[in-house]
Amino acid sequence: MLKKLYKHEFHSLFRSLLPIWAALIGFAALSRLTFLTDLENDVLDMVRGLSVTAYIFAIIAVFIVGLVIVVMRFYKNLLTHEGYLTFTLPFTPTQHIVCKLVCGAVVIIIDFIIVIGSLLILGAGTEVLGEILDAVKLTITVLPEYLSVGQIALISSEIVLLLLLAPLQSLLMFYAAMALGQQFKNKVGGAAISYICLYAAVQIITSLIMIPIAFVGAGGMEEFNNLINNSVMYLEVFLAFMIVYSALLSAIYFIITRHFLTKKLNLE
Repeated sequence: MLKKLYKHEFHSLFRSLLPIWAALIGFAALSRLTFLTDLENDVLDMVRGLSVTAYIFAIIAVFIVGLVIVVMRFYKNLLTHEGYLTFTLPFTPTQHIVCKLVCGAVVIIIDFIIVIGSLLILGAGTEVLGEILDAVKLTITVLPEYLSVGQIALISSEIVLLLLLAPLQSLLMFYAAMALGQQFKNKVGGAAISYICLYAAVQIITSLIMIPIAFVGAGGMEEFNNLINNSVMYLEVFLAFMIVYSALLSAIYFIITRHFLTKKLNLE
């Protein structure tokens, strides 16, 4: 039964986003085709300019529209009158939150993959793409000379985990703000105020935490290195800290969202 919930959510999201993804790939291919020819005329220049402009706007649309659709589906399905129907389904609020979160995070990841793919299409056969590939090959060749296999694996795993946590944390912050906002008479305004307050609080806390870390990294690097032996370990520890910090914030947002959807749900 839970599979049907995810299937329905993915279907609804993809139905809205597939045209935008297709448009981005199409504009990337069109832009690349206009640059393949050496002909110079007013019509071709106009087509080239329009296709590049449309491609840039398509990239913006992929990220902004994608995020808006994901966030609005959470709001409409769970915090408006649609919630009366949603919560009659045999699923708990926690299962609804997790479903929205997982599907939303997958959409954000696909957004990045689609954009990277479009950039590869746009740069196909160009010197820029060749230089990027050469730089990647050089990095892969040089890294083993300075780092052990274990260090490369650990740092790579930490970076991947941090990148995966980023969309989860961002979405959960939106969800928590909307859950708090539905306690206000004006739910949209309340959600906006709640988001601003959450964002400001997190920025203050993050700054208070990062300032000492930056001081240790800059002013006290020599002493710190004596403690952990080398800067590679410093990077490993820093990434591990960021993972824990991001996971902690995500957990707090999740608890706030679940609490209000479970104990103080207001669909009026």
